Amino acid sequence: MASKLIKCKGPVCKDELDLDMNEYEQGDFVKCEECSELLEVEIKAGKFRLVTDTEKKNEEMEDLDAELDEEEDE
Repeated sequence: MASKLIKCKGPVCKDELDLDMNEYEQGDFVKCEECSELLEVEIKAGKFRLVTDTEKKNEEMEDLDAELDEEEDE
């Protein structure tokens, strides 16, 4: 993978970060130079994206809710 422009996910920032995909792995952190938001690198099915801590927590809560619903159905 080469360099790619990815939008910042900060609450008020939509700056584009120019990232070299070969320099980052799952779980690495990137700091937006414009708004100073700390973003985590997430790679799923070959797709590279940046997530905020809030997004990550929301996804974890949704996963937990889904697991609890499955357990209740059994």
